[in-house]
Amino acid sequence: MVIVHDRDGIRMSLRYGEVMKNMWQSPGGKTDGESSIEAALRELEKETDLMIEPEDFKFFINDPNYNCDVYTLKVHSNTELDFMKPDKNREWEKFSFEAYEKMAREDCTIPTHITCMELILQKIKLKP
Repeated sequence: MVIVHDRDGIRMSLRYGEVMKNMWQSPGGKTDGESSIEAALRELEKETDLMIEPEDFKFFINDPNYNCDVYTLKVHSNTELDFMKPDKNREWEKFSFEAYEKMAREDCTIPTHITCMELILQKIKLKP
């Protein structure tokens, strides 16, 4: 999973699929015989059309509940994520850190965001 963020907030998309339906998500997916960083690169490009170098990612944490490696990617504030999978999710939207925290606390995000939200915010939110 890749947490795409800038100095003001985080990008998320609403899932349409049967699994975790109507929950907000970050780009990500299962490994397909490759390393977790290779899977993160592949899924990021497939879901958002962003092509980056592996060194642009920062490994953040492994969610042991799902054996999910979480990476962070800081982008420019006006970076738009392309809408690549209209059958699987809604367009990517930018949420303030406060809105993201509220969504996670209200169980509106996928489970990794719910369980790791405080750590995620500590990692990506700039201190005033």
